[in-house]
Amino acid sequence: MEERASRPSSQRIGIIGGMSWESTAQYFRLLNIGARERLGGLHSARLLLATVDFAPIVEMQRAGDWASAGEALAAEARALEAGGADFVLIAANTMHRVFDQVADAVSIPVLHLADILADAVRATGLSQVGLLATKYTMELDFYRDRLAAHGVRTLIPDSTDRAVLQQIIFDELCQGLVLDASRERLLEMARSLLAGGAEGIVLGCTELELSIRAEHLAAPLFPTTALHCEAALDRAFGQVSEAP
Repeated sequence: MEERASRPSSQRIGIIGGMSWESTAQYFRLLNIGARERLGGLHSARLLLATVDFAPIVEMQRAGDWASAGEALAAEARALEAGGADFVLIAANTMHRVFDQVADAVSIPVLHLADILADAVRATGLSQVGLLATKYTMELDFYRDRLAAHGVRTLIPDSTDRAVLQQIIFDELCQGLVLDASRERLLEMARSLLAGGAEGIVLGCTELELSIRAEHLAAPLFPTTALHCEAALDRAFGQVSEAP
């Protein structure tokens, strides 16, 4: 069969990453695998990748200085637009806290991860999910309210588990440490949420997909990095039709 090389070019995807770069590497990998699966042969995704230094962003998070964090990401979004990106992904759930600041800084679309997640949850017929994420994503209202606006309710772990989850994310996964004992602890949290009424589990931090996969849990799993990438590819290739 002739390779589909005559297809028109896709849109260029801009990525604001580095939060952490461990999960940003997953974005790069999944987007390129997805492009190859859709187009075949030697095709890959058309990407512009901007990565911030995560350490100052973490300090802004801890200090509650979301305005400065938002301006840092907005500057990257403007650079991606100037470089030719057709739309932008914020490659971190927590930093959707500053989504409006980033979206207002550019004239191109910014794809909100929680909107994509909500669509995936509702497509399965579910309406209540357990959320595993950073403490900011779990405790602040920006993410849960966005899901609620789509009719998706969220349950979160108790305060002790939230503290453990934060430690696993920042001290281990963000630094490339994927430990079996920590995976089992995460799965215990997920099972507790399911026992408390959750119908599925959201991996609401991009690094969590480095540890947990669908086969680890006997319940619907919603991996936000993978969902974000699929939605980006749908948009990037939305104008592409099959070659005659």
